[in-house]
Amino acid sequence: MSGETKLNEENSKNASSTENSINESESPLNTHKQSSVDSSSENVVKPESAPVVKDRRNFLKTLAVVGGILGLTPFIPYGSFFTSTLGGVKPERQRIMKNDGTFANIDNIDPDSSIVFPFPRTGDTELDAEPFRRFQLIRLADSLGGTNNDVSAFRIYSMVCVHLWCLWDYIEGRETEINGETIIGNIECPCHGSNYDVRNGLSHAGPAMLQSAPNNALPTLPLEIDDKGDIWVLPPDNSLDDDGVIGMGRYVRGDKNPE
Repeated sequence: MSGETKLNEENSKNASSTENSINESESPLNTHKQSSVDSSSENVVKPESAPVVKDRRNFLKTLAVVGGILGLTPFIPYGSFFTSTLGGVKPERQRIMKNDGTFANIDNIDPDSSIVFPFPRTGDTELDAEPFRRFQLIRLADSLGGTNNDVSAFRIYSMVCVHLWCLWDYIEGRETEINGETIIGNIECPCHGSNYDVRNGLSHAGPAMLQSAPNNALPTLPLEIDDKGDIWVLPPDNSLDDDGVIGMGRYVRGDKNPE
């Protein structure tokens, strides 16, 4: 066989092989496979975008609920709530008892001094130690009228600071300038530095001073002195416009509730 004949046979085989490859690639089976791949890629589930609108609506609903609750707070009888939690004892007229078991009297309390006492007193050690029962009877310094032998020489305040409910201390002899006047004796909270004017319980320094009325003054208790000089506590009016609410405060002087 000549060389030319062999060359023609090889070319014929290569052409046949190429044609078969083209036919296979164009066969219905291969076309179906390719379509399946394309179809599967189109059916891939894409992640949905975050439900921004729904979350925003829920947020607005939450704000509306909170706003409604805050709008009702001025009408809640906090005084009745707090006093009803104190062991169920109804406040009544009581003599102030000192730690040594004797009763407070104008003759055994010096000017610019104080005593801590529970009110209402139950006789139960644990109940009487509750922070919301703790009050201080303060006899003012001489310069503030503390030498008077009547109720004007005394003040009673709840020991619960109206800022964050820590218990404050009375600092004897502490000179404090309030509105240009030097005051002897000061009420100070050791937790965050709230200071209160001993004359009226109104905050004059620290975070409690930054709070709006009535949350800037200490609640008080009414008192009286009998013929023997014993000091009595009278049942308070637990309203913000009067003796105040423990932990919340009260209105003082020109800060009366406009309602």
